[in-house]
Order: sequence, then structure tokens, then C-alpha cells
Amino acid sequence: MDALRSFTMRGLSPDQTLTLVNGKRRHKTALVNRLGSGVQGGSSPVDLNALPANAIKRMEVLRDGASSQYGSDAIAGVVNIRLKNEPIDPTVETRLGGYITGPYPNDGTTYSVRPSFGVALGDDGGFLNFFGEYRLRTPTNRAGPSGTNPDFGFPWPFTGTQDVVDDADGDGFYEVTEKNRTVEQPNFHWGDGRSENVLLWFNGAYPVANVNADQPTEVYAFGGYSYRKGKGQGFYRHDVDGGNWQQIYPKGFLPNFENPINDYSISAGLRGMFGEWNYDLNLQRGVNDFQYNITNSLNASYGPTLSGNQKNFYAGTVRLAQSHVQLDVDRTYDVGFASPLNVAAGAILRADTYEIEAGEEISYAGFEDAPWEINQNGGTPAPGAQVFPGFRPSQEVDETRTNVGAYLDLETDVVDPLLVNAAVRYENYSDFGSTVNGKLALRFEPVEQITLRGTAQTGYRAPNQAQKFFSKVSTTFIDNQPFQTGIFPVNSDVGNALEVPDLQEEMSLNLSGGVILNPVERFQISADYFNIQIDDRIILSGDIGSSPDLSDEAQQNIEQILEGTGAETASVFTNAIDTKTRGVDVTAKYAVLLAEGVQLQLRGAFNWTENEITGGPRQPPALSEEFEEQILGREERLELEEESIPTTTAKLSASLQAGSVDLSLRTARYGEVLIPDDAPESADEYTLSPEVTVGGEIGYNAFDDQVNIAVGARNLFDNYPDRVPTVDDPFDVILPYPRSSPIGFNGRFVYSRLTITL
Repeated sequence: MDALRSFTMRGLSPDQTLTLVNGKRRHKTALVNRLGSGVQGGSSPVDLNALPANAIKRMEVLRDGASSQYGSDAIAGVVNIRLKNEPIDPTVETRLGGYITGPYPNDGTTYSVRPSFGVALGDDGGFLNFFGEYRLRTPTNRAGPSGTNPDFGFPWPFTGTQDVVDDADGDGFYEVTEKNRTVEQPNFHWGDGRSENVLLWFNGAYPVANVNADQPTEVYAFGGYSYRKGKGQGFYRHDVDGGNWQQIYPKGFLPNFENPINDYSISAGLRGMFGEWNYDLNLQRGVNDFQYNITNSLNASYGPTLSGNQKNFYAGTVRLAQSHVQLDVDRTYDVGFASPLNVAAGAILRADTYEIEAGEEISYAGFEDAPWEINQNGGTPAPGAQVFPGFRPSQEVDETRTNVGAYLDLETDVVDPLLVNAAVRYENYSDFGSTVNGKLALRFEPVEQITLRGTAQTGYRAPNQAQKFFSKVSTTFIDNQPFQTGIFPVNSDVGNALEVPDLQEEMSLNLSGGVILNPVERFQISADYFNIQIDDRIILSGDIGSSPDLSDEAQQNIEQILEGTGAETASVFTNAIDTKTRGVDVTAKYAVLLAEGVQLQLRGAFNWTENEITGGPRQPPALSEEFEEQILGREERLELEEESIPTTTAKLSASLQAGSVDLSLRTARYGEVLIPDDAPESADEYTLSPEVTVGGEIGYNAFDDQVNIAVGARNLFDNYPDRVPTVDDPFDVILPYPRSSPIGFNGRFVYSRLTITL
């Protein structure tokens, strides 16, 4: 997921938050986060990197969930990205930044340029804005050297003498103390990959009639195209590894993922008034196309020479397309309450299509399909391109799901201090059937300084098409050893043999309540409690396979199921668990005018979130209870529960505007995080200490605000998370920081920005 970025809210999965652009549902990525852990694992969320930042006017966040108004995915809440909707002056923004960090060489240089301009269309408020962005990020690497040490052996077979690594000066960083091989160090990669992005977007509207002076009829359209190419690395293959041929890579090789991503969308509509009704008729289509190219690799099944083998492979493409037509209407009625009754209603027809396209034959072939039956160590060669064998023709899919939905939303002030909102929505899906959800919300303002609010609602999330049909066998490292692991869809031979039930929708009950206080002018504080219960939550199971912990009968059963798949283990998406997420959000803001032209704004936020698995895991009927730990083991359970994310987070920020100078400071504190292991007494289970980061920016506006110059930093004091505390394995040196650190592990990032407006 290195090239992707998504929202997470209230400790839930990113695909349990609905993302809108200009009030319209945004399509998701075709990628399945198959290597993610905790709430991220198995998700296919909306990719925010497809939107240029200079197109965004503001972001509206609804934290109460809204499935009764918007349908699927709005369990945690809704984020609506509003694009700039007035003609904008020609503007160019350039940024240059990078990681300037003490423990490692400076890296991760990022450069971006963001042009934008707009024109007015007619004299009645029409506009057409264009936005572009080019962004290049070079990789970061925090991997340590690989080698041997008196405290641990070397897990791979090798010839000759390995490099010796040691923490000679006791600073926690291992270095090569005895160089015995010609392989460069570090030969692994642990950090951000290289990425290059090109984005082009537009937003426009044009009045075509003036039927109603308050609401002219207008056509509108927005959308864009983005091309991104990300590059990440797998695990290093040593020269004598069974997945290598030394005739091709004498020093071993580090295989690359190079993933071109094409994403495009167009949304167009007509809005205005018909009689007393406001209406908005919209048509939209979005496509995300994710291509797998594997480079600097080989297929061990094709032998030791490039005349029969190759280094670069096209491994296939996954594609997701979403189309919809939607009509929304609203009006008010005077029914004798303290305010008119607002009635909103709508209907939608949507189609979601998911495709998998096979790669070239050499990217996936192995065993009987390939010419070489043994690898350089005399064993059976792994099939396909190392790190990611291509999609086979048997894994190709082209599946479409349709759904229709309708909703009704009513809102009024029943009496002067009490607002009541009620909504209901019906949806019917072509695969799993129908669902009805409702919402009741109250807002009570006894005095001007105090507002009380509460909401009770049901919600749901339909299974993603990618979760239903994604199929893949690839190399995964489990306990630092390579295995061929497979993800199999419910309707596959493996899914049928396991008797995995068809995926059903997740169902939720969301209860929340809070208070807003305005004790003095320009000061506001709010506190909210939330409790979200999710039944039949979809997870990507653990690796189901043969294990010494299983009975002979159970081992024989799973080996028969996996026979002929090329996989040693199987994972499936399944409605396996029920969960409860509860927490508290507190926010505060204060603005004060210190002097003429000098304004200070202070903001603070605190969050406490706790996740709990209340039911399951439920294993497929074909598996005995012995497999329960494989469906959801202790490590995966703890990653889903509160220990895999900070239970508490606190943030403070201050921004000062003084004439032509802008100054901002921000700090965040993240609570401790457990890095779990399947064995509770294992040295590989440890707790990350709470972390505090500080960032800031200073900017200067010149030439009547036509030029802005700014410099800033994130993680100003170059803070790193705790390193792996117990070094008893080479990978504790090679991968010294945990992936789940809330502050990352790249160190201080420093940047400059120049904005010119004509």
C-alpha cells in the first residue's frame, strides 16, 4: 500500500469510513491490502493520493456514521472533500523536502509542483477550475546489515563466511564489524519506496436557466486523472537461496514491485428547482487500475541463464470500476413546529465491477509448467516470479455487482431548543440481498452556551468486490522464513472445500452522545462518547495450513485441500468476528486578537479508543476447532484490538498571523503500543513507549500576498520509535523498527514551499 493513502476514523478499518468528493461517493482502490495488519489488513479503501491537494477547499467530517443517509461504508463516519468552487487566480506552488536525520544518511527527498488556474463562465457564478500536481519521492531505508553474530546464527544456508555484525559501541545500532562478502550493506530495504505521481483534475459549474432566482439551474462536472508509479521491495534473496540462480545474480538480489496505477473519474449532473423541490441529478464513473510489474527478480523454474529466464515480469492487473446514477431532492414544509420540516429523499443505482487480468506465462509458471524441476540447492523451485508470482489465467475474473437504494431524511426543530433528525434507507444488492437502516438524532440547546447531542443508528458495509474475488499465491515470510501463501476467494475450489460461507454485509449499531460548550466568546470545547458494535465483521483469515499443533487427521485434511494450488497455506475473507469499538473524542479551539493585525488560534484534541472482539472467530465448517488459532491467532487478535494502535492520542496546535508573517507549531503525543506475538512470553512481544512529536512552519507573504515563502519541519526533534529490544535473530537487526509505529521510523522531515499567485 506504499503508493496509497486513506482515512481511518474511530479505530476502525479505512473501508469502514465513507469518502465523498463534492458530496458524491468516491470509488475505491482495486488493491487488497494483503500484507497489512490490524484494522488495515484486508482493506480496499479510497485512495486519497489520487486527488491533488491544491484542489481541496475544505474537508467536512461527520463522525457519527451515516449509513441511513449514504449507504454502505459509513460505519465510522463520512469525510466529504469539497473542491474549490470559485474562479481561482493562476497559481504555482513548489515544494522541496527530505529527511534530515541523525542516525541515517539523509534520504526521502520529495519534490512537487502544483499549478492551478480558473476562469469565470458567464456573469451568473459559473466557473471552471483546473488543478495539476507532479510529485516525486525518493526512497528511505532504515534497514540494518544482514550477517551473523555470536548471539544468533544465520537462518539461511550459505557457502563461505558471512559478514559479522555487532553493536560495538553499545548505541543500539548494529554495524558490519568484519566484512567477508562483496555484497553491499544493507542489502534489505525497510522504509518508504520510490513514488512518482502526475495528477490532473477539474471542477466546474455553469448556470443554464434562471427558473428560480434563489436557485438557478446549473450543470456541473468534476473529476480527474492520476498516474502514479510506486516502487517497493521484497526480502533480499541471498546468493545461495533456493529462489536464486548465481549465474544470473552472483550476489543475490532484492526483488522490486513496480506498480503503475491509473485512476480516473468523471462526475456530472444537473441541479436546480422544480416547483418547491431542490433537485440534483448526478451520473458518475470511476476506475482504479493497479498493475503489477516485478523487476530485478527471476523465476527459478526457468533455469540459470537469461536465454531461458528473465529479470522483469508483467504479473497482471487488478481493476475496479464504479458507476452510478443518483437523484437527490429536498424541500421544506411548514407543519407548525418551531422551524419548517426539511424533507430530503433520494435514490441511486450503482454498479461495481472487479477484474483480474493474468500476467505473462513466465511470471506465474512453475512445477510441471516450467522446464527446470530442481533449484540450485537440489530442491523444488518455487513457481513464478520471486516475491510475487503473476496472476494465472485460472484466477482471471470479471464480476459486476449492482445495487439500488432509496432514502428518506426528516429534520426539524420540534420546539425552539430541540432539533430532531430521523432517516431511513433501503438497499438491495444483487449478491447478498437487502438491508434497511435507520437513524435518530437529537440536538438540544437549553442555553446559547450549551448544546447536547445524541445519535442512535444502524449501519452496514457491503463486502468489497476485491474481497470477494481476489485470488493470489505469493511468497510471504512467516517467522522470517519464506512460504508460498495463498489468498483464495469464497467461490474457488479451496473456498468450496473449506465450505466458506458467501460473504455477507457487516452490520453495525452506533450509539453516540456529546456536549458542546461555548463558555466565552471565540472559545469552544466539545466532548463525545461513541460505542460502535459490528456483527459479522469481515477479516482476512490467518494462514491456514499444516502445523505440528494439528492432529494427523486435521493435517491430512488441509493438505488435501491445498494440493495442486502451489500454496503451503490458505487465507480467506470471511465474516468471522463481532467487535465493539468505544471511545471518547474531546476537541477545543480558541481564537484571540492579540493586537491590530495579530491573531492567535489554539486547537487541541484528545482521543481514547478501545477495540474488543466480542464474538468469534468462526471457522469454516470444513475445519475443526483445531484451526481456530489459524483463523485468528493471538497476534492477529491483539492487532485488531486496542493494543495495535495507541489507546490515547493528544494533539495541540497554535497558529499566529502577524501581518505578513504566519507561524504555526503543533505537537502530538501517542500512547504506548503493543507489538504482539502468538506466544505471550515471547521475546518478540514488546511494548512501544509513548511518543511525542513536534512540528512547525514559518511563512512570509510578500507583494500583496502574491508570493508566499515557507519553511517547516515534521518531527522536528528527530524522534524515532523504540528499536526491537531483544536481538536474538538476524531480522531483529535487519528490520530494527516495527511497521506499526504511530510516528513512523523515518525521522525528521524538513521542507520549503514557494507559492506564486498571478
